[in-house]
Amino acid sequence: MTEKVAASPEMEAYFEGLIRQKDICYKIAEEARSKGFDPETVVEVPQASDLASRVEKLLADYHVEGVADDIRRLTKEYHNRELVALMVAKEMAKRPAASMEEALDRATRVGLAVLTEGILVAPLEGIAFTRIRKNSDGTDYVDLVFSSPIRAAGGTGQAMSVLIADVVRTELGIGRYKPTEEEIGRMLEEIPLYKQCASLQYTPTADEIDLIVRNCPVCVDGEPTEQMEISGFRDLPRIETNRVRGGVCLVIAEGMCLKAPKLKKHVDKIGLKGWEFIGQYLDAHKTVDKGDKDKAKKVEPLEKYLKDIVAGRPIFGHPCKVGGFRLRYGRARTAGLASLAYSPATMYVMDDFMALGTQLKIERPGKACVVTPCDVLEGPTVLLNNGDLVYCGTVEEALAVRPRIAEIVDNGEILIPYGEFCENNHTLVPCGYPIEWHRLELEAKGDLPEDWEDPTYDRAKEMCATLGVPLHPKFNLFWSDSPLENITALRDHILATGRYDCTNLVLAKEPRTKRILEDLCALHRVHGEEVVIDEKYSRPMMDCLGIEWNGDGFVEKCPLTGEDTLSAISAAAGYEVRARAMTRIGTRMGRPEKADKRE
Repeated sequence: MTEKVAASPEMEAYFEGLIRQKDICYKIAEEARSKGFDPETVVEVPQASDLASRVEKLLADYHVEGVADDIRRLTKEYHNRELVALMVAKEMAKRPAASMEEALDRATRVGLAVLTEGILVAPLEGIAFTRIRKNSDGTDYVDLVFSSPIRAAGGTGQAMSVLIADVVRTELGIGRYKPTEEEIGRMLEEIPLYKQCASLQYTPTADEIDLIVRNCPVCVDGEPTEQMEISGFRDLPRIETNRVRGGVCLVIAEGMCLKAPKLKKHVDKIGLKGWEFIGQYLDAHKTVDKGDKDKAKKVEPLEKYLKDIVAGRPIFGHPCKVGGFRLRYGRARTAGLASLAYSPATMYVMDDFMALGTQLKIERPGKACVVTPCDVLEGPTVLLNNGDLVYCGTVEEALAVRPRIAEIVDNGEILIPYGEFCENNHTLVPCGYPIEWHRLELEAKGDLPEDWEDPTYDRAKEMCATLGVPLHPKFNLFWSDSPLENITALRDHILATGRYDCTNLVLAKEPRTKRILEDLCALHRVHGEEVVIDEKYSRPMMDCLGIEWNGDGFVEKCPLTGEDTLSAISAAAGYEVRARAMTRIGTRMGRPEKADKRE
């Protein structure tokens, strides 16, 4: 269990100040409303201190008094908001109600409100109503009627709302939905038809639609949202409209299909019967690797974020391509849900396209995010029109060179919290070797050296030798991005043409090796027909290439051999070198205006 860290006095004072200012604003608003010049004489927006309070006040019209205490109790017990949503709905089903339909409706809305943190309209308007209807054999079933605002709940909320309703159905002892062949056929036509009217992240196949509609214990129903009508399976007794029902299509396609892994996880955890079809759906989507099962897993490029590109919106990085944003795990104070952090220098180098709050479509772990700044992240490395390769760590450095930038060689880091991967049900992917990781390596060996954060290269080598830790990230290059044959070619070129002037490594300018240096992000300047490597990287590069300066020229100190570049240079240097970059995150500018495609 993670230990709770106490807030600092400065942090407590900051939030206390926010509360005081909020109380002043409410007092002024209440006084103004009391004068009777507005439609209401009270302030309509209630105050809530936490998620539990928000849910209770959001659903005040549904007689949910006291549910806030239940939510807090269940949160302490389960520590998972999705599980809490299921459990609180189950408990709400047992509360006295005027009718079974009222108990069903109330409990389902409470569960969805917990899931959407009490801040979205989906629990109020996304679910139009719930009702109990009859199957052809006379048994009861739950009819869950959605409307288009359910889109606001996102795929997880859409899928989980059906699961919540089934938990409540089971608790109330209501029977399963038994669809007719005509109702299944109606859905087979309706979902592709909705795709013509509005956007869908995923359009399931006919077999997938059949599997879900035929086996789902709850009837996914909806109100008409589009003018377009279906042509077949019209005027069905239990479906009250021939128009396309957007809520139904969203819940099945973007919810139950895309979030099937999350549904199965919770179904297995709570032991809910009747959802075996979700396992069948997932089994059909498994890819079986018939090759070597011990083969290392590879992060595969995802191109989905590049679809529907709007003219004039730039692409900042292609899927998993070198030069794109480098993944770094963590959270900044400026970030939040689906708001990721970037170096301010990167934002300026991108010609101001990346402004604070700009929407970006991202390769992983989610679909989109907004831009927020974090000045401790690594910024971009850029190639100037005179051939110099420079690093921009601050806004001032970026602005100083921006008119002379010929190419952005590396975008810098993107800061993504673990929670974004968890929320999107995405497998964690490897990141580079950051300073936080290096600190943990040192702490595992004993007390932290005083100069651990910003050592000299000699001191970094000493820590490698005495403590057995990898080379400090400060001196890392992008070795893993270049194949070993390129690194060998660079070494041969240095051995043939290089010299060392006691501070900088200097080599003859030549197109191939110049490009290799750029790929490594080995900062350098071009002086006539020579390339001068930055002092910070000169000696680390010499050690990693297995060469040394004897006063007259470079000689080979040890061979450069290994299975890959990192193993070869680590063996040559005599210390472990970790990858500076492991996973690149493709990004493009989104569409902030969210223009509606429908006429």
